Amino acid sequence: MNVFGLTGGIGCGKTTLSGFFMTEGFEVIDTDLISQELLQPGKENWKKVVDEFGKEILNKDGTINRKLLGQIVFQNPELLDKLNKITHPSIRRQWKRKVSETKEKNPRTRIVVVVPLLFEEKLEKEFDKILCIGCSPPVQYKRLLDRGLIPQEIKMRIESQWPLERKMELSDFAFWNDGSIQLLYEQGRVFLTRLRSFETAS
Repeated sequence: MNVFGLTGGIGCGKTTLSGFFMTEGFEVIDTDLISQELLQPGKENWKKVVDEFGKEILNKDGTINRKLLGQIVFQNPELLDKLNKITHPSIRRQWKRKVSETKEKNPRTRIVVVVPLLFEEKLEKEFDKILCIGCSPPVQYKRLLDRGLIPQEIKMRIESQWPLERKMELSDFAFWNDGSIQLLYEQGRVFLTRLRSFETAS
């Protein structure tokens, strides 16, 4: 087991948990970062998105106003689906290429690919095991408020994803992130212990 998919609800702590794995020697590939990179002027998805949604979504420097784009698509499921169909194929090609390159350099390297819409995009077969991180609705809501989202935006973004309970049920390992970072890291260390035990037994 070398390639893990990490998913979970928005605001549940995917970035924090992937940071833990990075300190433990895992190669972390974050599809959100790939998405941002491909939306930069001159990159593959920039022109496609501007052609579809108009120059009104651009900042003065030509970059895409991601907050404005989010407000547009999360109010309209059809537009969100259209954006995903435009951007997701190239994002998938990019992270799969990064996985292949990492394997070529060192086949024993453990890889975590952070994919928020892993189940929604039917990517389960791409990974040896699937990890999911969740938290309670009040904690999730507060974290998203702290990010600067307004209540209506929070509601729309949560509803655009599968229910967290369903994601956790379908995953091989689950992490619960209502407490401190230290508590989450303790869960990470338990996971690593179980992983070593499984590999030894195999």
